[in-house]
Amino acid sequence: MNPPAGRVTVLTDEPHGWAARAPGRTPSLALRLALGFSLAFASTALLVVGVQALLAERFGHLVTRMSMQGQTEDIFDGFVLDAEQRVVGVKLEPGDAVGFDDFFANLKYRVLDEAGRVVASSEADRRSMLDGRSIAEQTDFFGVVSFDGSDFFVGAWQREVHGRNYVLQLARSDRFELLAREALTPAITETVLLLGTLSALIFALAGALAVRSVLRPIRVAEAAARNVGGRNLAARLPEDRMPAEIRPLVQAFNGVLQRLERSFQEQERFIANAAHELKTPLALARARVEAGLDSEPDRARLLDELDAMGRQVQQLLQLAQVADPQAMRRNLVRPSDVAREVLDHLAFKAHRSDLTLYLKESSDDVQIQADAGALFVLLKNLVENAIDFSSPGSDVIVQVGDQGLNVEDRGPGVPVEHRAQVFERFWRAPGQDRPGSGLGLALVREICIAHGWTVSCGEASGGGASFSVRWHP
Repeated sequence: MNPPAGRVTVLTDEPHGWAARAPGRTPSLALRLALGFSLAFASTALLVVGVQALLAERFGHLVTRMSMQGQTEDIFDGFVLDAEQRVVGVKLEPGDAVGFDDFFANLKYRVLDEAGRVVASSEADRRSMLDGRSIAEQTDFFGVVSFDGSDFFVGAWQREVHGRNYVLQLARSDRFELLAREALTPAITETVLLLGTLSALIFALAGALAVRSVLRPIRVAEAAARNVGGRNLAARLPEDRMPAEIRPLVQAFNGVLQRLERSFQEQERFIANAAHELKTPLALARARVEAGLDSEPDRARLLDELDAMGRQVQQLLQLAQVADPQAMRRNLVRPSDVAREVLDHLAFKAHRSDLTLYLKESSDDVQIQADAGALFVLLKNLVENAIDFSSPGSDVIVQVGDQGLNVEDRGPGVPVEHRAQVFERFWRAPGQDRPGSGLGLALVREICIAHGWTVSCGEASGGGASFSVRWHP
């Protein structure tokens, strides 16, 4: 059975999703960042305004009470005492007294003793603002009370002074709140607008500078990438000053460039070696044809040389095929079945060399994911190599197991210093005069690499060379 030599083309489904969309105009990274900054700023502003409106709606009375409770501390601190340490009045600091003096119709206080008598007032009127409530009921009271035909927020707080309890009533009308809002709202609105405008400008400027800072290393990488070409694959993108988010991409791109450079170098070396290997036999064949082929031996030698060149070209094609792992058609394969086919295929050549081929199989039913044709070529090259270097009357042993396969011969073996070179393309041992192109073992290594296997060369237990392939390195 001959392995398939045609290149396999894998057909895939039509692209879909994001990859299938026709390219169109998309916003640049700078525009995306600017839009993101603007959206974040607008969202934050709306959130702040919304929260403030919600707090004012749901907790307005609570805020008013806290404000009034803080105001009572100034009144408590201004208590005036007589000789018997009784509260007889309140004396406020000028700044604190202004509100009660100028807004007496909307801001009031009363101080009541334990008997409910008003001992101090912000005005001449000394009536309690919580008429009908006892002193005990007034403590910690807060609510809206109608007083002299107007609604007031009234709070009552208790304070002990020299062993006597006093209750402070503080009232603030809705009109006072409205006047405060009418006075403060324009100023607050103007301030917010001014600060918002300045903040937006500063935010935009900072965003523009941030975008330029972000894009600067990308532009540097872009300029370096433009200098990379088929004649300058040694160039690399700078990694030193790249941001941490971009550095992995740059490193990956440099890794691709390194692999491309190595591939180009190997391709150039491969082409040069192939041209060198084919040049001499082609020249000799041409010379023989021009001189004429009068004898049967001349024709036989020419046919042998043409056959050798044909095998060399076939191996070159196979090397090109296995260089693309994606072209492999992997299926579940029994290596022992492929080994039997290889030995049947090479039985005639082994018979001519007076060799015996042995196959040792594992008792387990070993199956692996592999390209059957490539595995056939791999085993064929290893067994052919063993046949070529074995002494007449000896054996070639092929072992197949669950971990890999092994091919042993009884030839001269491979010196230790040459074992790392036997898998190189066109390599031949010094002084070797056997026919061959030096591509068979190189093809074995490429097939192993394409499958993720490993191959090694060693010494057989009974002398000679041993080549081992491991499925699971």
